[in-house]
Amino acid sequence: MTLNILIINFIFSALATAGFSIFFNSPKRSLIPVGVIGGIGWTIYMILFDISGNAMLANFFAASFISLVSEILARKMKFPAIIFAIPGILPLIPGLGLYKTMLSLVEGNYTNAVSIGTNAVFVSASIAMGVLLITSLVNTYYIIASKIRNKKLQLKKLIK
Repeated sequence: MTLNILIINFIFSALATAGFSIFFNSPKRSLIPVGVIGGIGWTIYMILFDISGNAMLANFFAASFISLVSEILARKMKFPAIIFAIPGILPLIPGLGLYKTMLSLVEGNYTNAVSIGTNAVFVSASIAMGVLLITSLVNTYYIIASKIRNKKLQLKKLIK
């Protein structure tokens, strides 16, 4: 895979992500960061898929990256993380696999439909798991940090 292909894919996935963000009525300040998140996420997917040939693994790590950056930007820009995460993962969704599954069902090719559909479901699940893992870890971190901060405040009050 050449650098030109990666750059072109980055640009178009960033534009598509920003377009979905506009469709979801996201704040104007978030459009460029959302586009960059989607572009980088798709580029990570392309590189990892090229290296490993495993769509589920590539989608998992790309979705994890998108979720992590979404959580960071949510705290920096004072927006909900979902404003960054949902449009950011949209380029990863296996739309072609879902389309081919439905086409195979309509054509009566049930074996092909099950094969393609199963793959699309597993890819979708890997995206969901990537987002779920990072979101859970970040929320757990902030809960623990809040409890530690409260304990420190209680100790300061006891000392005074």
